[in-house]
Amino acid sequence: MTRSLLSCLLVLAALATGTARAEDQGAGARAPGMGGAFVPVADDIYTVHYNPAGLGVLERPTLGTAYSLLSIGLKDGSDLGASFAGYAHPLSDGKHGTVAAAWTASSLNQSLYREDSFTAAYGRLLFSRTEKAGSLAGGLYGGLSLKYLRSSFGSFAEADNAVPTMSVIGSGQKDPVLSGPHARGDLDADAGLLYRFGKHYSWGLAAGHLNQPNVAFSRSDSDRLPLSVKTGFNYRSLISNLAFQYDTQRATMGRDHVFSIGAERWFPKLFVGDFGVRGGLSLGTRDYKNLAMGVSYRTRRMVVDYAFSLPIGTSLDASRSHKAALSFRFGRTTEEEETLEMVLEAMKQFKSGQPVIIKAAAKELPKTQVAVLEEYLAQSRGLESKARYEEAMQKFGAALAVAPGDKDLMARFSRLNFVAQQIKSLPDYQKDPAEAVLHLGIQAYLASNDLEAVRKAAESLMLRKDERAELFLAQLELVTGLKRPAETVQVPGAYELAVKLTQANAAIDEGRYDDAAALSLEVLRIDPENVTAWQNLGTAYFALKNYIGSTKAWKRALELEKSPAIRAAIKGYLKSIERALERAPARPAPAAPTPAAPAPAQPTLPRAEIEDMYNRAVDHYTRGELTQARELLEKILAADPNYIEAQKALRRIKQELAP
Repeated sequence: MTRSLLSCLLVLAALATGTARAEDQGAGARAPGMGGAFVPVADDIYTVHYNPAGLGVLERPTLGTAYSLLSIGLKDGSDLGASFAGYAHPLSDGKHGTVAAAWTASSLNQSLYREDSFTAAYGRLLFSRTEKAGSLAGGLYGGLSLKYLRSSFGSFAEADNAVPTMSVIGSGQKDPVLSGPHARGDLDADAGLLYRFGKHYSWGLAAGHLNQPNVAFSRSDSDRLPLSVKTGFNYRSLISNLAFQYDTQRATMGRDHVFSIGAERWFPKLFVGDFGVRGGLSLGTRDYKNLAMGVSYRTRRMVVDYAFSLPIGTSLDASRSHKAALSFRFGRTTEEEETLEMVLEAMKQFKSGQPVIIKAAAKELPKTQVAVLEEYLAQSRGLESKARYEEAMQKFGAALAVAPGDKDLMARFSRLNFVAQQIKSLPDYQKDPAEAVLHLGIQAYLASNDLEAVRKAAESLMLRKDERAELFLAQLELVTGLKRPAETVQVPGAYELAVKLTQANAAIDEGRYDDAAALSLEVLRIDPENVTAWQNLGTAYFALKNYIGSTKAWKRALELEKSPAIRAAIKGYLKSIERALERAPARPAPAAPTPAAPAPAQPTLPRAEIEDMYNRAVDHYTRGELTQARELLEKILAADPNYIEAQKALRRIKQELAP
């Protein structure tokens, strides 16, 4: 049997009823790498194929391209491929939704059989709910896509020599299907919803082929694409997704059902980019089983995805599929924004002293080695903050190999090695008060604050006797020449504050800045002179774009800091923040609402005055003056009802004032 005849039989199988329909192969490579469980995720350009509602969450213009090699290994050498190209453009940074256009194509041997789809789509936020009890606001997004479907097949000798039976003996007559119209087009429509709620959850619903277009080549035939419904839930974080999805549609006999689960995890690499891995498993009726895997690399501007899928229980010679995708994001990240990102990263590194180390070690290194050094030091800092000291030492050792003669690196490594030799990790530092206090002491020692390190280590032992902590403190006294205090005076609830401080540090490292600010304020209400809490609050406010509050918090930390070296560092640090803020856009004042009926005019206050009132409210809160803080916050919200930070603070104060 010739290859061309085998290919012809494939076409005949697809067109036996005059239809132009191929299995949905998905779009891009990220979603296929998750087993297609993407309807409740829907957060990139390829959502135009899966759930148009997801376009509403996009904030930057994005161009996406992809190519797939399908069913590799067919014995007749047939070439099955699929292509995608799409562009999404948010209107007014997404405030008015996002429009998108896309083209998808699948083909057999390029021209033997081909399907094209031209799509125009729109998605936007339909409504959002107000925040409650400190949780993130939810939002419902909706989307619609209109498509023009076109199917076509080429001319070949077998069309003039029909096969009447599977004996593959030609009849010499023209095939009634293949000798008819060679192309057919029709309109199609899809719609979707995406609901994001809480901090980590989302639900998606997508309906495909709403009008069930007739895709038969012959006008006398009827072969309508069945309505398909897909729904699922997703648990998401800044670096991961775990999605569950259910698909159903009418089949030749009964209905087809498919259950899919997909997961992905990103591994951020500072100054290098993010690496991601994912996998998916799908099970369905008619013994459908499919396993998928994928990897990705992304920067601020570019994303590269790859996916591999393998149906389970079928012939491996005709089942493997490879997909690759490349997308680009444009706009939004201006030079000023990137500067602010660098300042924020420097804030997060400040207490560890690593910016100073990088600056000193990088003097004699080429740029490529500096990038590697920064990456290793960033990984080490992240592990230190999570109380995984032995792993942090290993990463720091890799950094030391890049700049082996640097004295600052050697000094830092010596301190980290000293800690790791005695305490490899503190796995319960966010829950156990003794471990929390000891972790704060170790962080102080790594930042060269020996006096605070000895004091915190002694506090940890006062809370709970521990042989490992006792040995660490004894060695710490030897290397620093300091002695533990005979008695340690603590503010009320000191150990609870230590836990909250470690939780605030972790929240900053994980990007949960609302939580970090709330935890820091709780600490400052009981201990208004806690310099670490002021530093955490300054970092969190900066990330939340409360620049005046951030500057004030750092200045307060400067007032409380006793170490001349650290004070000098904070002064220089504040100058760099102020220079960055000179170019940063100010927070715009909200437009005054138009009253439906005559009413007393709302007081209008300058933004700077509102920010100052908010900071005074914070001061009252830290001193326990809840009534005064509440009055100021109510005045702020009277002038600016959309001031989110004031809304949260007022809710918290009302809860504390409640009997």
